[in-house]
Amino acid sequence: MFKNKNPVIAIDGTSGSGKGTLAKNIADATNFDHLDTGCLYRYLAYLSIIKNNTIEVILAKNPIIDLKKLHKLNLRTESISKQSSIIAQKKIVRDFLIKFQREFADNPPSGFGSVIDGRDISSKIIPNAEIKFFVDADINIRTNRRMQEIQKSKTSKTSFQKIYNQLLERDRRDKERKESPLIRTQDSIFINTSDLNPKAVLKIALSRFKSIFPNMPIKHCT
Repeated sequence: MFKNKNPVIAIDGTSGSGKGTLAKNIADATNFDHLDTGCLYRYLAYLSIIKNNTIEVILAKNPIIDLKKLHKLNLRTESISKQSSIIAQKKIVRDFLIKFQREFADNPPSGFGSVIDGRDISSKIIPNAEIKFFVDADINIRTNRRMQEIQKSKTSKTSFQKIYNQLLERDRRDKERKESPLIRTQDSIFINTSDLNPKAVLKIALSRFKSIFPNMPIKHCT
C-alpha cells in the first residue's frame, strides 16, 4: 500500500459539495499545496475532444501534464465535464493519473505538504493520508450552487432541472463505477455543507489540522 512521504490532507466528496473550495481555503491558510485532481481528468477529456481521438489513443502518446499550463485553460465547459465523467470510469485513465497524483503528494512544491481533492483520494490514491475529509450536501443545495456559478460566469444558460439531473447522473457514475468508486472511508471526517458557508467549513477543517499538526503555522483563519 502506498505511503506518502509528506503530509497529505485528502478531501473526497460529491459534485458541488464544496470540496474544491475547502481544499483551496485550507491551502491558502497553510503552507500546503493544492491539487485539484478533477482538473487532471478534465484535461485528458479536453485533449480527447480537441484531438478528436479516443482516450486510449491520447494516453498511448503519454501526454505531459503541466499544472501551470493546465490552469490557464477553460476546462469547465459542459462538453468537457461530461467527457471527463465518462473517461474517469476507465481503468486505463485512473492508472495513468495515479502516478502523477502520488508524485505530487510526495513532492509538493512548498515542501511542506499537500491538500488533494477528488473522489478516490482517501480510498485509493493516498490511503495513508494524515487527515481525510468527506464532503457532501443536499442535492438541491448543490444544484443551486452550480446555478450560481454558471450565472456568475455568464458562459451559458441552463435550468435548475437540467443541472439537478446532471448531478444525479454524476453521483450515480461516481458511486457505481467499477474503478475506484466514490466512497466515504471509515477514517474520513464527514462534513455536511448544506447549511454551512465556506468560512464555517474551513473552521471545522482547520480545527482538525491544528490537532494533527500543532507545530505547523496557519497564515490566517477566516
